[in-house]
Amino acid sequence: MKINKLRKVTVFVVLFLAWISVNAQTGTDSPYSRFGIGQLKSKSANTRLQGMGGITNAISTNRFVNPGNPASYTGFDSLSFLFDAGFNMSSVTYRTTLLSEKGTNATLNYVSMGFPIARFWKSAVGLLPYSEVGYNVVVSGESDDIGKYNYSFNGAGGLNQLFIGNAIELNKNFSIGANLTYVFGKNTSSTLLYFPDSTLYANTKTESRLRANDFMFDYGILYKGKIGTDYQLNLGLTYSQKINLNVKQETLIRSLFGGIDGGVEYILDTISYSPEQKSKLTLPQSIGFGAVLQKSNRWLVGMDFNWQNWKNFKIGSTNDSLENAWNVAVGAEFTPNFTSISKYWKRVTYRAGARYNQTYLKIYGEPINEFGISFGLSMPLPRSLTTIDLSLEVGRGGTTAKNLIQETFVNFTLGVSIYERWFVKRRYN
Repeated sequence: MKINKLRKVTVFVVLFLAWISVNAQTGTDSPYSRFGIGQLKSKSANTRLQGMGGITNAISTNRFVNPGNPASYTGFDSLSFLFDAGFNMSSVTYRTTLLSEKGTNATLNYVSMGFPIARFWKSAVGLLPYSEVGYNVVVSGESDDIGKYNYSFNGAGGLNQLFIGNAIELNKNFSIGANLTYVFGKNTSSTLLYFPDSTLYANTKTESRLRANDFMFDYGILYKGKIGTDYQLNLGLTYSQKINLNVKQETLIRSLFGGIDGGVEYILDTISYSPEQKSKLTLPQSIGFGAVLQKSNRWLVGMDFNWQNWKNFKIGSTNDSLENAWNVAVGAEFTPNFTSISKYWKRVTYRAGARYNQTYLKIYGEPINEFGISFGLSMPLPRSLTTIDLSLEVGRGGTTAKNLIQETFVNFTLGVSIYERWFVKRRYN
């Protein structure tokens, strides 16, 4: 395939996958996504990073785009174009002390591109999820006055982030970078109060919609230092500033019959309606640090630590009583022989990692924490630096204490990293 044709195909794929990502349904069924802005997505969107426990702060390479630290873009080749995309599938088992239920989801995980502007200046653009909302929970109760009643909670949606980043190489050791990110999306939620043992009482349904769109900034610093002739040490520092996103909120409360489990609704009356009102959604500052030791094209080991000040989270004047969140991750990769001609599996890169997250949730005094163990590999295509990437993560989050829900998950991601020499003027066809 000629290079011009390959460019057209690649651009078409980018636009098509980006359209799917913006219009796709949510990729979670977690009841914990009801709180805050939903289930937060990791900065380590790329399949390769996910196979290493999600380490991202000190990774810089010419093989894929790492938006977790924008200073990492200086690792791109001066004459190359990078395109990354990943598709995620997950299976989750939800357990309480009495019941268990399974859920599955599939969604486009990320689309990104990286390219040079000048020898010392590299850039990237991409589309990633920021948070996901998707839940359907019924809570039962009983009163002496009205008998049994149920609250049905439903929610869907999420926030996306469209970023453009730039990185500048200050010298052979230090790089700086920044991402300008447009955060957009909507969350919808509803609460239905109904009475399973009575046809006399009218049900009450509260529906809320929140739309967000605004800009935020992420910054990164990266140090690359040689140790002897064969090894390199990377140190990365990232920072996201506190931002007040512009949001619009709408609320509708009605009395009705029906509407249970998605059934037909017979509207009786509108109790209250608040049209779209402008407000602010406070996203907190965050900071991250990472370290990586590597031998070029052979092996890599690294660790990350990230912290976010979610106690400052607000929607309008309402504080959602969230906790500060942090996570730690470790990971490694190994390529037996990057230049092997006769042994294909020696050119495959193998990965493993682990992570532990303290989320921003504490319910009934119980912290909702999460841990995962991951594995991955990259399979190069013949006569190319393009790879097919795979990652698998198994883990657990939540707890069954105090009638809460424990989640056991398996996440599988299939990605492609396309590497092309786009900026070389060919002398022969």
